[in-house]
Amino acid sequence: MIHSLKKNVVPILRECGFKGSFPHFYRKLECRLDLIMFQFSAWGGTLYVEVSKCAPDGHLDVSGEFYTPNKVKVYCIDLAHRKRLGRHTQEMFKFNENNTVVVSTYVREALQEAEDWWSSYPNWWIQY
Repeated sequence: MIHSLKKNVVPILRECGFKGSFPHFYRKLECRLDLIMFQFSAWGGTLYVEVSKCAPDGHLDVSGEFYTPNKVKVYCIDLAHRKRLGRHTQEMFKFNENNTVVVSTYVREALQEAEDWWSSYPNWWIQY
């Protein structure tokens, strides 16, 4: 599954301006930092793709630790400000050795879901 994601999804992320290395990627924009993470179930056969965003200069977590843009990961952001992709797959992607290319295609299609969320979900770190 990792090989299929690296071949079929990571190049799309790169085209969209993402940096980082598997399984954590970030894209720095003027108004925000977009984050995406690939996570596998410890029991196998399930992939979760989770997104978040934070201020463009990085993230200060609840413990007071500051993460620069190249160090902040989705899991650094509290659960209230994260989203799992896959609204049509119950927020998970089931795979086996025979369907990794198909599943990576589903993940690639779910990137639009991520783009929609990044652009529409409020910038929660801004104090109004």
